[in-house]
Amino acid sequence: MPFIMAHTIDLPVELQNATVSLIVTDVETGKTVLEHQSAQSATPASITKLITTATALELLGPDFRFTTTVAYDGTLVDGILKGNLYIIGSGDPTLGSAYFQDENCLANWADKLQKLGIKEIQGDIVADALLFDKEPLPARWTWEDIGNYYAAGVYGLSIFDNTTYITLSSKEIGSTPKIIDIKPANIDLELNNFVKVTAIKSDSTYLYGIPYDSHRVLRGAMPANRAKFVIRGDMPNPPLYLVQQLKRELIQRDITVTGTATDQITSIERRTTLFTHQSPKLSDICRITNFFSNNNYAEHLFKQLALQRSPFATNTDAKDVILNFWRSKGINIQPVLLNDGSGLSPMDAFPAEFLNGILGYMIRSSNSQPFLESIPRTGVEGTVKNFLTDPSITACVRAKSGSMTGVQAYAGYIHKPDNIYSFCIIINHYNGSRAQLRKTIETWLLPILK
Repeated sequence: MPFIMAHTIDLPVELQNATVSLIVTDVETGKTVLEHQSAQSATPASITKLITTATALELLGPDFRFTTTVAYDGTLVDGILKGNLYIIGSGDPTLGSAYFQDENCLANWADKLQKLGIKEIQGDIVADALLFDKEPLPARWTWEDIGNYYAAGVYGLSIFDNTTYITLSSKEIGSTPKIIDIKPANIDLELNNFVKVTAIKSDSTYLYGIPYDSHRVLRGAMPANRAKFVIRGDMPNPPLYLVQQLKRELIQRDITVTGTATDQITSIERRTTLFTHQSPKLSDICRITNFFSNNNYAEHLFKQLALQRSPFATNTDAKDVILNFWRSKGINIQPVLLNDGSGLSPMDAFPAEFLNGILGYMIRSSNSQPFLESIPRTGVEGTVKNFLTDPSITACVRAKSGSMTGVQAYAGYIHKPDNIYSFCIIINHYNGSRAQLRKTIETWLLPILK
């Protein structure tokens, strides 16, 4: 018989003034075995990614792949291209991604063009990112986040995780560190450095800036006496950087390019495909998204879903596609505020019972296996490596964590020999440490796990 316990919990002192939305359900019987204000909306942080990846698997399928097309207009005769070369994006977040060891993709494309016999391009190299709109950031992301790698913009054509790596070198406390390296190579960044060297031991630096503008401001603090200290920021204009770098790769192979690298499309001539590049399967992309809580992947999947109803992608259409899909499955979407696909917006809000309903649906879906495998095992891997670490129970719990200032959330599945539980726990405005809160959450789940 499934384990049934009291349907309520006692809140410790540090949670007396907090918002706690919690539910644990036996997915086979539908019985709630643990509950506290499960209809109360709260800020969920990164457990929002479970909604995005579940919807993507359902609407696109686990074998879906993004396709990037390399094409030209004009004529191609005897290795002379009289026209423009186009890189046509479909919103693939994995191009050049370190998560898939694809850093050499532009060099590989240049090699392919050389093998096709192209010797000269009498035109421009054009980034076509028009499948996504020109609003790379969700409207309700905060200024504190924008400019940092975890809040990189979303484009129809992305490259290298849309991330820059800035290496600083520091000396004594009170000094200003020096910028000694910027990667990827040749990236157009104008940096104003206001970082201070202090007695801290960890990274407390932030970048500030907006998409399509190369200016970035560095603020915050870093440790003293570090020869190399790498911080990560966003890439101001990934589509433009991609074609600029591809042009450099072509020139290195003695392919002449008479035009410029641009993200401006002025020609409407018919294009001829030279070759296409396909991403890894969606199931693999979802795994990276949830294991590493990858905001950039999540937001690209989010925006891709907008194409289910529109010819080009907007955040508004993406939100509507997701919510309408789950409403069609009988899940109440009325209390849900969804502004993005990653959960980075502090304005996102939904009750625990909403996500728990999605988890219950997904365990019965034909896509249950890739969805389950996208969620890390607690105590073992991903962002839940330090949650539920008892070796006797780690094999039976898969969960996604979510955290930001004042927010801690977990959602996933508990697998027992005779049944499966789905659960969602969202806590806002708690007192005490995050480590203490994690232990409290564990005490709520342990009776089910034992």
